[in-house]
Amino acid sequence: MAAARGRRLRSLRGACVAAALAGLLAPALPARASASDASSSLTITSITPVVDATGASSGSATIRGRLTNDGSTTLENPAVSVLLGEAEMTREGIDDWAKGDARVTGSALDREIATSRLVPGQSTTFELEVDGADLLPGRSWGAAPISVQSGQDQVHTFLGIHRAKEYEPLKMLWGVPVTLPSSNQLWAAPGDSRTRAWQAAAGPGSDLAQIASSAPRPGDLWLLDPLLLPDAVPAEDTGLSRGEREVREDLARDLAAELDPDRTAVLPEADADVAAAAESDAARTLVRPRVTGGQEAAEALGARSDIAWPADDLIAGDRSAALERVYGSQPTVLVPRTALTDTAFTPDAFQTSRGGTPLLVSDPELSAVVGSLREDDDAVLATQRLVADSASVLGDLPGTSRTLLVVPPRSARPDPQAYRAMREAVADIPWTARGTLASPRATAPESPEQEIDIPDTLEDPPEPVLTDARARRVVADIATRRSVATVRADGPQWQRAVAASQVQLTSARWRSSQWHFRVLASRLHRDVTATGRQLEVASGEVNFFADTGRLQITVRNTSDVELHDLQVRLDPGSPILRIDGDPEPITVGPQSRRTVTVQASALAPGRVPIEVEVTDPKGRALAEPAELRVRVSPTGGWIYWGVALVALASVAFGTWRTVRRRPTPAAPADPEDS
Repeated sequence: MAAARGRRLRSLRGACVAAALAGLLAPALPARASASDASSSLTITSITPVVDATGASSGSATIRGRLTNDGSTTLENPAVSVLLGEAEMTREGIDDWAKGDARVTGSALDREIATSRLVPGQSTTFELEVDGADLLPGRSWGAAPISVQSGQDQVHTFLGIHRAKEYEPLKMLWGVPVTLPSSNQLWAAPGDSRTRAWQAAAGPGSDLAQIASSAPRPGDLWLLDPLLLPDAVPAEDTGLSRGEREVREDLARDLAAELDPDRTAVLPEADADVAAAAESDAARTLVRPRVTGGQEAAEALGARSDIAWPADDLIAGDRSAALERVYGSQPTVLVPRTALTDTAFTPDAFQTSRGGTPLLVSDPELSAVVGSLREDDDAVLATQRLVADSASVLGDLPGTSRTLLVVPPRSARPDPQAYRAMREAVADIPWTARGTLASPRATAPESPEQEIDIPDTLEDPPEPVLTDARARRVVADIATRRSVATVRADGPQWQRAVAASQVQLTSARWRSSQWHFRVLASRLHRDVTATGRQLEVASGEVNFFADTGRLQITVRNTSDVELHDLQVRLDPGSPILRIDGDPEPITVGPQSRRTVTVQASALAPGRVPIEVEVTDPKGRALAEPAELRVRVSPTGGWIYWGVALVALASVAFGTWRTVRRRPTPAAPADPEDS
């Protein structure tokens, strides 16, 4: 410490000499920065999280960082200082200090001249040292607010101090979502755009690839979408590009290799929105199979699948009973502390509601910090925030064993490296330990049951995308898909491809990206109804002048796929025309037409509208019905007698005319005249 302070004094003396020389040489040097054009920024690159003062020494913390000149003029002798702040170290006070930007005045704990001159755009490093004796004197452990300052820029953070173990360590349990981002491009028609989307979401360097590169560590809890595992990779005949297939297969293989069943909770397939299913019967129809799929995958892995993670963070009213209907049994519900009332302090993660619902309670403050991690450097200040928050939580009940659960918000996708660094910092914080999900009811301490209510801090929770109306439309589209697949020549392959995308419409991730949901839902609706639009039945006026005869209907297929087993059904709008049996099923090739002949009988004269429908083998309509307008004129039995009489009359009349017009024979000539 003495050497370090000596270095600071020499640095200050050097700065004074430099300042004097600058005054003598002022005409030869650039102008000093003014308040209007001087600007700098501070970046903290590393901090000793907690000062170890358990030995004879008071210990010290080192703060390293980077100072950058963001202005337009040169900074002369820029100094960086660290000062002790004033903040109430409650959860609210910690949050206010971390987000604040007020400058701190008073004596610096340490100060360094970063460099003699810092030209615009240039950066320089600095290093500060804080003596543990200056932090929380008389306290055995805890965290103190500090401010690192230079010019008009300052960074608020915290330093921990540990002198003696007088507590029961706080166990940390970290939720790591292993789910896809909310991009409709992942489910677009196969092609280059979709391949690029999958490479960005799951290819080398992606968030998912980084998570899958190593197994969950002690204290981690993977929240896994089972559709990312090998068994869910689509078959080769579904039209995926080679690039997409390789990306998905590589990710699935890596996840399967690193997965630890004891540290994994399997979500419903596609991370289906169980909260929406709890509010709508139609949504439950869609989500229930996804829950079943997750349960089957978890059973095969030996992992848990009984954790419900509502996207709206609510467990109010009859939500618990509704979730039980979705899961088939009472699940453990993961909600933030804001879903509970009457919590005078941060409770243990493992709770039970008054109604007997098992709960996993996450910490909203630290969860929000995790959600804000955008790049590697963010882990430094996030770790110090963990130091302060964990110390505050521990201080409520230092002698009680508790677990603190941190889960990023659904709308956030924290940088994997920064999040991993923050989780690993638990090893550097003496009063924290790694938690576990195994047998929580057996290891959780006795605690009062919590009253369940709608959280005051979520007055406007994220609206469900899978509303009842949208869910009913998806249900109808699924029925259409199944019907169309029975008549398409490529039915099995086409159905698998479309079904995989329709499953994704149930996901909770769309709550933070409703536009992407609407784009995907609209495209899939067009895909499943396209065959019906491309199947046309000719309509118009038809004359039927007979007691029995044939009607001809033309069916046209304007798609590029052969359609087979098409059933043509005719429904006369009047009993005066009877259809004598349905025609045999027909096949219509791509971009071609087919004429169907139907036997009919006329029972009376008149005009008859006939609805013509083309259906699948089970009778479900494939296209909009067409209408034939038939003018019926039956002849009846009398017409034959009439025709016969007319024929006989014609014969008689012809005979009579023949007889009447026969010429008289001429008299023979007299021989004498010749």
